[in-house]
Amino acid sequence: MVSTTSDETGRFRKAEELLAEGVRGKAYTAAVLLAARGDEVVFHAAAGEARQSSVFDVASLTKPLVAALFFALHQEGKVAPENKISEILLCKPPDPAAAGIRFLHLLSHTSGLPAWKPFYEEIRDIEEKEGRRLWGTSEAHDRIVDAILRLPLDAAPGAACVYSDLGFMLLGRAMELISFQPLEKLLRRLLAEPLEMRDTSYLPLSGYSECETGRLVSTGYSDVRQREKLGDTDDENASAMGGVAGHAGVFSTAFDLFLFSREILRARRGEGRIFTRSSALRMTTKLSDPGGCPRTPGWDTPTPIGGNVSQAGRHFPEGSFGHLGYTGCSLWIDPSREATVAFLTNRIFYGKQNDGLKNLRPLLHDAVMEELFL
Repeated sequence: MVSTTSDETGRFRKAEELLAEGVRGKAYTAAVLLAARGDEVVFHAAAGEARQSSVFDVASLTKPLVAALFFALHQEGKVAPENKISEILLCKPPDPAAAGIRFLHLLSHTSGLPAWKPFYEEIRDIEEKEGRRLWGTSEAHDRIVDAILRLPLDAAPGAACVYSDLGFMLLGRAMELISFQPLEKLLRRLLAEPLEMRDTSYLPLSGYSECETGRLVSTGYSDVRQREKLGDTDDENASAMGGVAGHAGVFSTAFDLFLFSREILRARRGEGRIFTRSSALRMTTKLSDPGGCPRTPGWDTPTPIGGNVSQAGRHFPEGSFGHLGYTGCSLWIDPSREATVAFLTNRIFYGKQNDGLKNLRPLLHDAVMEELFL
């Protein structure tokens, strides 16, 4: 069953069929797809257990939101991409090269930090050894940040581009120290409230009534936490840190992500409510160095991997930007035609190895873009 809102009856029929196919093929149990051109939503559909207003764990779509928060703080004069993180995160890392890490490196995944580490396992080990609760506390959060700062680098800062959760964990903590506000309040003050993104937050259960929890989409069962993840971040490191981190933890709707995209597009032409044109262009423009890096300061760009078509499909041209989320969410934006496609799912409901979305998502993006422009 697909519930649809479209500007014309019969448009986007292929996209509707693919959306329903994802439910039947167990790529996900719930999905919402939204397409917009300029300031107008032209297609908005839900499938499976979802409604158009369903709230999803958007996983790593947290990263471009946190990057946007960084540039908002930059506009307030509190920090700059060129600043060294050692000016804020006061420590003496064992690797001397780490002293050269700048915020731009964290934003663009060029810091030299490893991609990922299961820090949550260390938190569980401490709990078992000391017989006390640590998971989700500020102490656990600080222990994980300190552990990252003690790691040796895999490459010199700026020398290589390796997607790293760890860099955004540090970025989130540094922004809290810079602003004297927790990340969840920064998100609300600098983005969610000004843009009226009413359903975008960390820790959604803390602000939901019992009735409102019905809008939350489950991402399945956590073997680590021994409970269902409903309104609770899927990411185990983020959960161990209290559910609020720079790399994951945000929940949102397709419509709210459209509002975010609309602000970025407006700002790129000098009409933003929050962002200057300079900030919007910088955060969405691909780096020239290191060579071959597909990243901008906060976003990804359409990049074929291993000979396969990009997850954005075939019709997002050079200059487009977007991001994926591990839970099965994505947001892609073509600034040249001011097109936005937000696609939110819970693909990991059937297990983290569920790759049914891998082939479906590019086809779905193609169907939407062909309806919009071909």
